Amino acid sequence: MTICRTMDEHSMHPSVIATVDLQEERVIAALQAVLQSETFQRTKRLRELLQYLVSETLAGRGDRLKQFNIAVDAFGRDGGFDPRVDTSVRTEAWRLRTRLELYYRTEGMMDPVRISLPKGGFTPRFQFKARSIETTTVRSPVRVQPRPRLLILPFSGLSIDEPDLVTSFHDEISLYLANLPSVAVLSQGSSQKFGQTAMDLSLIARASQVSYVMEGSLFRQGRTYRLNLRIIDPTLDVSVWSGRHEQQVDDMMVFQRKVATDVAASVHTWLSSIPCAAIGEDEMAPRYVLRDNVLLREYLRGAIQDRTAGEQVALGVGRLTSGYADEATMMFNQAIIASPADGLPHTAMGLGHLQSGRLQEAFQAAERGVELAPRSAFAVSSLAAICMHMRDFDGAIMFAQRSVALAPEFDAVKLLLGDCLLYAGLPNSAIAQLEEACRLMDEHPIALAHLGFAYAQAGQEAKARRLLNVLQDSSANPEGAHLAAMTLMHLGLREVEQAFHWLDRALMSRTHIQELLLLTSPVYDILRSHPHFSSFAARLNAS
Repeated sequence: MTICRTMDEHSMHPSVIATVDLQEERVIAALQAVLQSETFQRTKRLRELLQYLVSETLAGRGDRLKQFNIAVDAFGRDGGFDPRVDTSVRTEAWRLRTRLELYYRTEGMMDPVRISLPKGGFTPRFQFKARSIETTTVRSPVRVQPRPRLLILPFSGLSIDEPDLVTSFHDEISLYLANLPSVAVLSQGSSQKFGQTAMDLSLIARASQVSYVMEGSLFRQGRTYRLNLRIIDPTLDVSVWSGRHEQQVDDMMVFQRKVATDVAASVHTWLSSIPCAAIGEDEMAPRYVLRDNVLLREYLRGAIQDRTAGEQVALGVGRLTSGYADEATMMFNQAIIASPADGLPHTAMGLGHLQSGRLQEAFQAAERGVELAPRSAFAVSSLAAICMHMRDFDGAIMFAQRSVALAPEFDAVKLLLGDCLLYAGLPNSAIAQLEEACRLMDEHPIALAHLGFAYAQAGQEAKARRLLNVLQDSSANPEGAHLAAMTLMHLGLREVEQAFHWLDRALMSRTHIQELLLLTSPVYDILRSHPHFSSFAARLNAS
């Protein structure tokens, strides 16, 4: 039942009218919150669609929300629109529904009114949370706490078949840290609550009022176990403490107790010594930096303090993204000479060697970049990418996770993490990661292609072909990223001839060449035995 129908049925009762008017005001306020959110910031078409659907519903015209009317009124289509042939309205409704779900899992988690779009229809529903005295209390923006508050998120386990084992590490460390006088550890219930959501760390901090967040991941290879831990300042999006514990284990309880004791001692020492909040070199790593050549050049130009080095790196990246790796590496070398203590010229050199297929040199340069700029999400993610091309998938996953922790808004690296999980033989985890990255990146063609490739590799061909159809029907510029995406989609489906067709067009466009690392990327393994492959690789000017 819509709000407007309620008004009609009770039009003779002023008190009910007042209540309905108040509810309508709350819906309008909720709509504005959604439209102004970061989740919907870059989705102009979805914002317009949501505003149209809500406005029509509030005006009592919810019964008119059919595909034809939406296409004409909201999208400006002509009267020849045929919903039996054109699926654009259904596709946009699916995107809007998915985007709303993401918003209410993250930014809108505490919103008093929830707007949803039920499946199979176009009339939005409004869910009102019950108000209480506490919700009307104005909270002070200043937190007065005797001790910093720490939230320990559930640990992840790779190559671990026993989820209880991962949980036991989490519980043991939580118990030891809770006994420290220097920190207040949130309850296990809070840990589970926030661990099951897909919220950014800054939103978790706002909802739980914590000072720091701990993340952990447990790996196993044979009898050797490795536990990686990090503590993150969520307001700065930077790691402020980290620890690694690795050994062959005969007695698991003894190992867990030793790890928990060492962690508690190290964290206590760290908390007692910090004079002020840590600031990372890369705390403002921009979104889409790896998917937009202009942003990448400008980011690197501003990230390197020395002007000469910055200009050389920016120019080199421009040549690299156009496929001229040799020229790029010459410029990166000049930047290193001009600013040898700066990490990013070394990182850029690593990417140049990667495109040329010189993996060992790429790794050495990128590793040096991380040594000089350990808190740079860009540097760490570049090292992760090189590890992936070297088939060191465990190392790639570790560095990718570290990059995400350094800059959670750096969504391009989430694609990389999904790829690493896929090649490491974890298709379900990979698909979940890539689906989330695809939503965050507003269904960018490259994001759709990576997800479609994973679907195909996991045997979910129907889902892969649906994404292929979305790319084929896209009205976006058919150059650059779109061409690289089509290449990747056909590779996933093992359609070699079609993949070569789109690869030829992508190489001719000379844009988004960084998506076509033909010499070393695992994605092109299927093509390497083909007689035409060497001629395509040579066109990258990568020798």
